[in-house]
Amino acid sequence: MAQPLRRSAEAPEGAPRLAPAPPPADAVNGMESARDLLKRFEKLAKKGGTFTTNPEVKPYVFYGSQHLSASQVIQDNLWKFKLSTMSRDVLDHMVTNHDDQALVQMTQSSLASKFGCSQSKVSRAIGQLSSHNFTWKERRGVYRLNPLYAYRWGSVKQRRLVKSLEKTLLAHEIVIPTVRNEATR
Repeated sequence: MAQPLRRSAEAPEGAPRLAPAPPPADAVNGMESARDLLKRFEKLAKKGGTFTTNPEVKPYVFYGSQHLSASQVIQDNLWKFKLSTMSRDVLDHMVTNHDDQALVQMTQSSLASKFGCSQSKVSRAIGQLSSHNFTWKERRGVYRLNPLYAYRWGSVKQRRLVKSLEKTLLAHEIVIPTVRNEATR
């Protein structure tokens, strides 16, 4: 959209003067939002109420069909276990892929393929998790995640599973390591 040339009273005789360029599109949008803001202020002034510049808060939703619960105490102290990166990856995989019995169908080779590493690295990671009782092997290709650490649950389901595994869980207790302060030694 070209603007026609206009002569200005201030411009010297014979010197053409261009009209100001139209405002950029984002300035127009800014003006519209400023107008919208002004209208909202006027509405508040007339009817009362509160005004905030914070965006609308969206409610927390569960995207899966079942809620996943993790022990907050263990989660808060997970750093004390000094788990390797691969162990954390395997643990995260198990937490999100177990069934109602806290069983995870996986093989070391399938995890190695998934994570793009060697099977021996996955084996060491599972060994580290097993030594801390986060998981243990039930049978070939099936591992059990300790349901006291993480479990998909409704309270009745969790209590039923924990009750059925009572002896096993006592044998596979997760003990949070103590950390000595190196400065006090």
